[in-house]
Amino acid sequence: MFNLMIILLSTLNGEPKDSNNYRIAKYIIEHIHEMENCTLSQLAEKCYVSNSSISRFCRDIGLGDFNELRTQLARFPLSYLQAKDKFNFREFDEQSISRSFTLSIIDNLEAFMKSDDLDAKIDKLTDEILSYPNVAAFGYMNSENVALDLQYNLQTNSKPLFTSIKFINQIEYIASADENTLIIIFSESGSYFNRAFKRENPFHTIGKKPRIWMITADKQPHQAYIDEYLIYNSRKDFASHPYPLEIIADLIAISFARKKQAINQ
Repeated sequence: MFNLMIILLSTLNGEPKDSNNYRIAKYIIEHIHEMENCTLSQLAEKCYVSNSSISRFCRDIGLGDFNELRTQLARFPLSYLQAKDKFNFREFDEQSISRSFTLSIIDNLEAFMKSDDLDAKIDKLTDEILSYPNVAAFGYMNSENVALDLQYNLQTNSKPLFTSIKFINQIEYIASADENTLIIIFSESGSYFNRAFKRENPFHTIGKKPRIWMITADKQPHQAYIDEYLIYNSRKDFASHPYPLEIIADLIAISFARKKQAINQ
């Protein structure tokens, strides 16, 4: 399902503050519960931009036109209700929320340490990062912060990695990547591609598609075009994310640094 709020927030974080796209995204986020009956001209007037700027904004965030934006806005109340339990987590101390939350994180990480084949998968992924000329890593929201950390840590060992805060840029990169590219997806829920692409298979030619790893807590992976899964244990509540992903990204960086050092000796 196309997640409008993720798209809008990534646009806000990735655009200059004086740009039309920033202004439009900011207005929609701040007034999203009032947008269902807003017309194109009304939105343009509220944002102090032209009608054509609104149409361009819709295309820039991956929508066909303003009518498609209206459709997504109409669906927002449903997605908002579905997320009402977002901050739930397994509690360990009713008297102290800080202690309870910290213990919940620790409990989840203890389960994470029992994940199957974690070391072997990280070793294999690191070998592929070394061998591929083009490497990218993506996620949405908290998971994208993990990708940004991995980008920085690999760059300290002279390995470029592409990522992007803007969700539409991630989608465009994946759709245009070829077999010389390795793409790492951080997605606790495993739903990254369901949110990013409207069609079931985003690749027209399987033989020319990039190699894709997904790092996820989804125990029932189902996307045939994903080449490798690194699956870890997680409760999938508010105290579980993104800590395992952060640990995995750090382990990838450590493994890469050690392999690179061994090569240079």
